[in-house]
Amino acid sequence: MTVPPVAHLRADGPGGAWTRATGAALHAGTAVVLHASAGSWSVPDGPGLRVLLGREYERYRAAGHRPAARARFAASRRLVKHAAAAVLDVPADDLDIARGPAGRPYLRGCDRLGLSLSHTGDLLVLALSLHGAIGADAERLGRSGCRALLAQRACTPQELADLRALPAHERGDAMVRLWTLKEAYTKALGVGTGLPFRTFGFRVEGTAAVLHDDNGEPVRPGEWTFTTHRLGTGHVVSTARALPPGA
Repeated sequence: MTVPPVAHLRADGPGGAWTRATGAALHAGTAVVLHASAGSWSVPDGPGLRVLLGREYERYRAAGHRPAARARFAASRRLVKHAAAAVLDVPADDLDIARGPAGRPYLRGCDRLGLSLSHTGDLLVLALSLHGAIGADAERLGRSGCRALLAQRACTPQELADLRALPAHERGDAMVRLWTLKEAYTKALGVGTGLPFRTFGFRVEGTAAVLHDDNGEPVRPGEWTFTTHRLGTGHVVSTARALPPGA
């Protein structure tokens, strides 16, 4: 079985061509990554928001001292529900978002649709798959330096060697790519921060990446696929996707 590539789609607001494209891609076996501005999914507080958030409304209220965080939280849930509704052909308000032990969101009663949320600034990212677990993480590129201390804490010896071999001006973006790949993988596994980043690593090859152990040896090549994609917004989005049997 050939694994289709991950499709990246812009999804600024409910409705539009992205909904049809998302449903078609997922049912064809392709994972989809939606990216959008949080502002395009904003929703005012009120009865409509209570219906939208359901059991998560109290989490929204708990962030009352952080208006930006509240707005982003509501926008992300609206994006999830409308995207899932487009795939499952059900009303968005009928869907209920829950959270696993490590904080990973999922649709209650609909385990077959894997999803992963990430945000940075005003950017929302939602990864979706109908064929196994998926994780996604987004960060802005162009940060100064390699953040040597972060690299020492988060990278394997092979990754550190690969970073040092790069020109100095490329190390910062390379480190961000590695970080987002690690975040995406642990999100897909559902372990949160329970898996130390120094115990596994990646080698990036264009828009793909290969998982390695802490000695630099490739592992689980037939079980996972990894991508890292640069957006026109100056962000990188990385994904980790579990492959179905026989892929």
